[in-house]
Amino acid sequence: MAAFVSKAAHLELTEVPAVKMTAEAGYRVFHGEAKLNIGNFDVKLTFGGDAATTNFVKCAGRRLLCDRLVTAPGERKTFEATVRLPGPYSTRKATADSNKSLVIDVFTTAASAPSVEFEPSADSLTFYLCGDSTTTDQRGEPWGSWGQIAPAFFKKGVAVSNFAKSGLAMATFEGDGRLVRILENVKAGDWVLIQFGHNDQKRKGEEPENGYTRRLGEWTDKLQAKGANVIIATPIERRRFSNGVQSPHTLAGYADAARAFAKARGLPLIDMNELSYAMMGAAGEEGSKAFQCWYEKGSYPGVVNTINDNTHHSIYGAYEMARIEASEITRLVPGLKDFVRERYRMFDPLKFDPDPMIPPSAVTDSKKPAGN
Repeated sequence: MAAFVSKAAHLELTEVPAVKMTAEAGYRVFHGEAKLNIGNFDVKLTFGGDAATTNFVKCAGRRLLCDRLVTAPGERKTFEATVRLPGPYSTRKATADSNKSLVIDVFTTAASAPSVEFEPSADSLTFYLCGDSTTTDQRGEPWGSWGQIAPAFFKKGVAVSNFAKSGLAMATFEGDGRLVRILENVKAGDWVLIQFGHNDQKRKGEEPENGYTRRLGEWTDKLQAKGANVIIATPIERRRFSNGVQSPHTLAGYADAARAFAKARGLPLIDMNELSYAMMGAAGEEGSKAFQCWYEKGSYPGVVNTINDNTHHSIYGAYEMARIEASEITRLVPGLKDFVRERYRMFDPLKFDPDPMIPPSAVTDSKKPAGN
């Protein structure tokens, strides 16, 4: 049964086995979990000790919550963030107690776990994500999506709640009951980002000028009636090259429709289609493979067979896509930009970050995510 928490509480962490790659990099893994009620919770972790430490934090599985926090010898640092326990994502195949656990995993070079406190956060906002496999929380290594990196880029006061799922189009997102769940929980002032196209492209009646645009309008009307703020994002482009030359956009119709809809309704538009295309073009045919799941057998946890995937992202690629999203939110969404952590507010997609080297989790999945 979920516990009701009305004030600050301590979350106990215990050490769990690390994957070989994580252990070889000097990281130990500490895990904690508490069954709670649906809602937002502020989390505070305190790091540091006699020796220098490097720390990453993930929540609810593989969602990045804290991105490389470093302490010097004898230094103490606190990290604060807001997380959401959404309850069931879907009206189908879910129990009433689904997704009600506060789950924290700390990857640290310290000899012991940091302290973790949490408490309800009634006044915080929720940032809901609606999308497909390019946005969802991918379950296992080596797959990644920008939505599972995004929580690390936001300050305390905004909780990212990722309702995206691999293989879904707008029609099937509705049919799975995910929009219903958001409408049940969204409150005035919350934010909802809508990013589809990959799977809509394969469904009759969901062409840009038909079901896709109609659903954008219907969803926006329903969300705005609840007092929510809507952001439209164009679909992330697939990686396509031929003899060193980047192929034309594969999702241009959906990107154009999203742009036209956002302009007509006066909504912020994050043009991920154009910006991801430009980033891959700048990286080139070989360099852009690093953004995608291109791995030789055995080269990374979960890679039991060679993977050459031009749609789904590596953790590095997911990180870079999240950098684009965060910088565009800073530029285009006044009501949300102040919640973006300062270090992620500026990003040039033509000048990539080095790989952030996020320690891999123990959960792996060799199966390619649904959708293309």
